[in-house]
Order: sequence, then structure tokens, then C-alpha cells
Amino acid sequence: MFSEAGLSVSLRVRDGAVAAALIRSTRMVQAARLFAKRPPTEVLHLLPTVFSLCGTAQAMTGLNAMEKAAAITASPAQKAARTLLVLAETVTEHGLTIARDWPALAGGQPRLDHAKRIRGALAGLRGTLYPQGDWLSPGGGTLTADCDRICAAIDQARQAITQLMGHDIDELVLPIAFQAWLERDPTHLPGLVQAKGWAGIGAAPFLPMPEMGPPDLAARMATDRDGQYLARPDCAGRVFETGSLAHWSWHPLISDLMDRFGAGLLPRLAARLVALAEGLREMEELVRDLKPEPACSLPGLSGEGLTLTEAARGLLAHRVVLNDGKISQYQILAPTEWNFHPEGPLVRALHGLPADPDLEWKVRLLINALDPCVACAITLE
Repeated sequence: MFSEAGLSVSLRVRDGAVAAALIRSTRMVQAARLFAKRPPTEVLHLLPTVFSLCGTAQAMTGLNAMEKAAAITASPAQKAARTLLVLAETVTEHGLTIARDWPALAGGQPRLDHAKRIRGALAGLRGTLYPQGDWLSPGGGTLTADCDRICAAIDQARQAITQLMGHDIDELVLPIAFQAWLERDPTHLPGLVQAKGWAGIGAAPFLPMPEMGPPDLAARMATDRDGQYLARPDCAGRVFETGSLAHWSWHPLISDLMDRFGAGLLPRLAARLVALAEGLREMEELVRDLKPEPACSLPGLSGEGLTLTEAARGLLAHRVVLNDGKISQYQILAPTEWNFHPEGPLVRALHGLPADPDLEWKVRLLINALDPCVACAITLE
């Protein structure tokens, strides 16, 4: 339906260091306007197809926003199933990055066999939960609770990740075990980063996204007539960071690493491992909340809804206005607009980096750690 376009990062070097980093975006941040005047069910089925990444999170956030606008409350079992699907996507996205991108960034070959196993382990979860394909029904679709199949899929994903890392993921995110793993296997990207002394590169003032999102988010989105806020969001002049490091900064491993390296590269890489471990653990817990339920049948209503989802790349916001069963306004604020803001976390991380022969490599590592949802080009000026 529309292209996700891309980002470009231009570095200006002066006196042997990065003096400025300029980010330009051609992302169509107002493309959701195309959803206006369409029925909600049509938009819900468009969402996972028009976004190349995090399609499940996009669709679920839209579904929750529409339910909120229509004053519909999904059952606890439906909420558990939806969260399970978003977490499955999050685990898959992090697993694919570690299997595909980390080896390439470390100078090796992508481990595509492991990537295939991780993706395949959780790919059928949607059909297991909603065999009739009505997972995007407002109020809830026809939900089954084949807990044995779901647990088997989660266990298969866990085994694939263990084979990839060479270590049980739950143990790996314990501080002592993580440090031993770094020293034992410097071929993994985190081990290489430590061996090169790059653990703290990119450390800058850390402004983590509040757990419930910016306090002024609802007002800013509701009054954003020209799309400027969606393109360059802020909160009282502050540009928050969202994603694994912000979400898991309280975790013992991340807290320990940030005490030593600030918001540097190694804590960012470790936060992705924590997201994997915690995602698998939460999925296993959610299985207990599932139970079979029939689909709901609900009328079209009017109202306004704003909902947030912690997706693989950070906090995702959807706002929808319904009028007599049709969409009159639709807005999406994605994590990339925060993390790759012209005054955001990446710019803060890049400022002052030494302009040594490894500069472009380091920049690519930091960009990958913040994980944009589109391609990002780098130029040196």
C-alpha cells in the first residue's frame, strides 16, 4: 500500500571527532491518513500487510485502539492470546537480528540456519490460537487453547536460541554468566565489542521512555494537525529513547552494565538478550491464562481511542477516531521516530565519537543496537 522508505545519517567530522550527526528521514509517517473513511475491519487486515516489520504489533495496537474507541473490553483470555502473539513476534525479531545481523557486524557469516529455526518455531502460533483466522476481530475471535502445542512451540524457540547462543538464554542474562560468556567466546558480537574496548562507545545522557509513554502523548497526537509531532515527537523538549535498553534498564544485568558503561554499546546488545529471555518466560506464563472462547459480534460505534504496545523496537502508539462505524482519523507513532529523531538517542550517541578508521563500523553497530524499522544509509562529510 505504501513504502516504508528509509533513513540517512550524515556525520560531520571536525578535529578528529564527530562534531554533528544529521538524520534525514523519508518515512511516510502520515501514511495512516489513507485509512480514513474505511471500515475498521478493512484497516485491521491492512495493518499487518502494509508494515514490513512488526506487523502483528501494528495490527494488535490498532485493534486495541479501535476497541477503546468503541468502549469494547476484550476478555482476559483474548488479551493473553494477543500479548502472546506480540511477544512471539518480538522474540522472533530479536532472534533473527542476533542470528543474521550480529555475525555479519562481527565480520562473519550470518547464521541463516538458526534464523530459519527461530522463525519457524513460532510461525504457526497465530493459527494455533485462532484456527478460523479471526484474530483481528474486535472483542475477540474464536479462540482455542491448545496449550500443549503452544508450549511445544515456545520450547522449540528456546532450543533454537540456545543452539544459536551456545548457552541457555535464562542463565546467559545473569551478570556472572554473561561476563563468563563474553570472555569465553569473543566471536559473538558482544564478546568482540568487549575485546575491542568498545563496551562504552555511544554512552550519552540517557532519557528512557516512561513506562506509560510520554505524559502529554494523547494531547499532542490529538492536536497534531500537520503531522509535525508524528515526524519529530518530543515531550517538553526532551526526546526519549525507547526499545530494549529503555524497557529493561531495571534488569540486574542491564543495571550492572550501565553502572560500568553507561548507555553504551554493550548494555544495548545485552538488553536484546534480556528481551529474548523475558519474552520467552512471559509467553510461558501467559499460556496459563488461555481458555477457549467463541467470537464476539459487536456493532459499529463511535469514539476515540489511543493505545500503546511495547513492540520489538520500542513503544508503538496508535490513535483512532471512529464515527458511525467508520474511521475518521488514524495516526501511528512508531519507535523509530523517537530513536532516530534529529535530536534523539542516536544523535546523542554519535556526538564526540573519535574519527578513527573504525568509525563507520562503530556507527553501524550503534544503529543496529537502536534497530530502525527501515534501511539506514551512512555518509561521512
